[in-house]
Amino acid sequence: MASTQFASQLEVDRSNSSFWDELCGTGTARALGVVDRSPESLEKFDQWYLEFYPYLSDHIPFANLADKSVLEVGLGYGTLATAIMKRGAIYHGLDLAAGPVEMARYRAGLLGKDADIRQGSVLECPFEDKTFDHVISIGCLHHTGDLRQAIDEVHRVLKPGGKATIMVYNALSYRQWFFRPMASLRLALSSGGDGTPLHIVEPKALDFDQSGEQAPETAFVSGRQLRILCSRFERVRIRREHIHREIMFRGMPRRIALALFGPWLGLNLYATLAKRTAATV
Repeated sequence: MASTQFASQLEVDRSNSSFWDELCGTGTARALGVVDRSPESLEKFDQWYLEFYPYLSDHIPFANLADKSVLEVGLGYGTLATAIMKRGAIYHGLDLAAGPVEMARYRAGLLGKDADIRQGSVLECPFEDKTFDHVISIGCLHHTGDLRQAIDEVHRVLKPGGKATIMVYNALSYRQWFFRPMASLRLALSSGGDGTPLHIVEPKALDFDQSGEQAPETAFVSGRQLRILCSRFERVRIRREHIHREIMFRGMPRRIALALFGPWLGLNLYATLAKRTAATV
């Protein structure tokens, strides 16, 4: 469901295409001193990324991707694209914006890989039914303007028995409880309704570009809402992850904050999804 500030999905797509043309992570890259695309600079960024999200390997089965057909939706700086290709997967990429597509293609070239990386919308995913063994989308689907349709498209392009790993924003994270306690309580006590996401105006943007502009469209869901949206899948596992660097966590090592608070109040929801096998479809 698109935010009411937009007249149509087409407008959402146009705004997203423009906004995300700047690679997600550009601000961090500059802070790290990464100002070019040399292999050394990209490796420096990738090392930071994988250390900042140390739990990714708990959700993405890197070790089991060799020779598997894998689609990544939302490409950013290309860190996960590189990690997936290095594991021997048959890699495919999809992003609405030109910048991330070009970066992923460049990354594939550095690895000598012939990858199918396309510019397009996951809401009209340009791949046939039952194409992929695994779909991975970290921090993308909640920006599309139609989270329900995005998840349905992930389901469509998976082979029977295929799996998906998606990350979306948690509407009941510690940040939401702090800034919106009563609304968070009502949501926590609710059944999740029909799964329709919330469109929350953040006191501080979770995603913003170098000019300070906030991402055009961002949806938040509770675990219950996400489970409803993923009901077409045979198996759904949802886990909370991620603590940022707010002042309340600065007195403890980040790995401790991640372990203690992430599973209960983390900013993100990681869903591991399994499509029904052919025998049960």
